[in-house]
Amino acid sequence: MKRLPAVACSALTGASLWAGSYGVGFQTAFDLGESGAVAPRVDYLRATDSSTVAGPFSPINLSATVDCLSLGADYDYFPGETRGEGFYALAGLGVATARINVSGSTFGASSSASSRQTLVYPEAGAGYQFNWHLGAEILYKALDFRDVTFAVAGTPVAYSFSGNVQASLVVRF
Repeated sequence: MKRLPAVACSALTGASLWAGSYGVGFQTAFDLGESGAVAPRVDYLRATDSSTVAGPFSPINLSATVDCLSLGADYDYFPGETRGEGFYALAGLGVATARINVSGSTFGASSSASSRQTLVYPEAGAGYQFNWHLGAEILYKALDFRDVTFAVAGTPVAYSFSGNVQASLVVRF
């Protein structure tokens, strides 16, 4: 079995509320022969968001930070004649753990909450390997972290996020 080591440097953006996010990922691939490879991966995402929600008397300003670490494995399918080069499709499973910190404030009243959640998720994507050393990949992770609830000045607030789109530059060495 031919081992194809790779490092994926990732720019991550969220599919829902995330305005500012970034991350880094590492992966390696194991050639299965024919036109496939198995690619284990580890990804880290740091996302920040700020938004305003309606309160009963005044708007509530929210700010959130999420630190998400995920471990997954994909099956990469290369339909071309050369394995490890050209277009490929991928699908896989992963497990992610996230630490979500949310704070809210309105007219001098403030509150915050934290939550740590872990889940198993499916992922799918596509990529193109330009040559042995350089490629690009887009991956959708079906993350679904549930509400973090707390109260600001007696008003209940729920905050959650789901989905994650990861665009990666893959550099093999």
